[in-house]
Amino acid sequence: MLIFFKFVLKKINNKNLKAKSNLIGAVLCLLLLTACSKKILTDNPEPEAMLYEINHKDDVSLVFFDHNQEGGLEKHLNIYQRFAEAFDTIQDVHVFHVKEDCVIEFRNYGYYYFNNQDYKVKSGMILSNGVDKPILVANPDKYIETYESYFKVPFNDKVYYSKLRKAEIAERQKESEKELKSKFKVDQNYAHNLIQNSNVPYYPKPNAFFKCSKGKVTAKAFRDSTKTAKSFMQIETLYDKNGQIKQYSTIINGVLYSDDLYYRNSYHLIDSIVRRNEKGEKSKDVFKYGKKQFSIISVDEKNVMIAKVFHLNDKFQCAKSETVNGSGDVISISFFEYDDLGRMVKEANATQKLVYEYKNQQEDFYSKMKIYNIKDNALLSENIRYSEGNKDIFISKEKDKILSKTVSLNDSNGCAKMIYNYNSDNNLSEAYQYSYEN
Repeated sequence: MLIFFKFVLKKINNKNLKAKSNLIGAVLCLLLLTACSKKILTDNPEPEAMLYEINHKDDVSLVFFDHNQEGGLEKHLNIYQRFAEAFDTIQDVHVFHVKEDCVIEFRNYGYYYFNNQDYKVKSGMILSNGVDKPILVANPDKYIETYESYFKVPFNDKVYYSKLRKAEIAERQKESEKELKSKFKVDQNYAHNLIQNSNVPYYPKPNAFFKCSKGKVTAKAFRDSTKTAKSFMQIETLYDKNGQIKQYSTIINGVLYSDDLYYRNSYHLIDSIVRRNEKGEKSKDVFKYGKKQFSIISVDEKNVMIAKVFHLNDKFQCAKSETVNGSGDVISISFFEYDDLGRMVKEANATQKLVYEYKNQQEDFYSKMKIYNIKDNALLSENIRYSEGNKDIFISKEKDKILSKTVSLNDSNGCAKMIYNYNSDNNLSEAYQYSYEN
């Protein structure tokens, strides 16, 4: 006499949704095997059998079964896990894992039965749309393909997107490598216009601080104005005879933290910047020039990727810049506008707009910079710059509240000797001492 244990899977309500995937795995469907074997999927149950019910009419049910099999299930279980995670919080898709011998009844628009007592098929995936007769696929390599063809939807889980993402990044690396090998003929006129007009950090406005950009400039940072404590940071900048950077080094607590070496072509344009970090690891930024733009390509042992793109207008001014991360994603875009004297008057990105004002027609440095919210054009803060004798004073404020203040004490050439930074409470946060060696 056959003895059957009946286990009924009730309709899972939304409250118990998260536990749905684990419920069937915890249930032991213990059936004594008979001498006869029947089809895996059938319209009729075995007469004596007490049934295990899946009552998800109109919903998708995905059943992964495996029994009496000790090995060879890695791919099967891996794909089950992918489906379980992908649909864990989706109310109308139910994913089950059956590890015991069972007879399962699918209560769709018609009753259908699954009996995995067949020794030839010990593992597989059953797909039910909650309406028609379920289908079975035994080859794990066909699970996703069958799901997509049966339900006419792609299975785009995190593994899929991870593969897609890797392919996307690899394609961007190929594009960066292609750009790295590209050729563009630079002449004296091109170089002169770019250096004079681009107004980017790598080519700052010339002559603004030319007297201060010669030889070696050292800035030592202190926590207080007495400079009694040892400097916690030191920045050394080495300039060539044209006032362009040759080397930029940062020293923290007496140890070299980073060192950047600038290599230029015969027209004084930057060819590359070779960087070395505190571990001695090297990377390189390669500059590639074109007719309407120039790019910076970051190159290290693991990656080659465009890092920055500067788009130029007809006057060789930077009209747009794009910042790119190590995966090739554009993470920020900024737009720039200039006045008739080539001075920047507006800078805008996705969240903020910066408006620059100048004291007169002669000064290249702004006297006021206002920062606005890009959505409602509300004034967020403003920076004010003015001079008092040998002092340059910079104040950042929000309405009437001072956020920070910087005071620069200058020598007779207008070069900074000491710079003091104050916080919103007007307490000194750090001081920088400058020295110049020609």
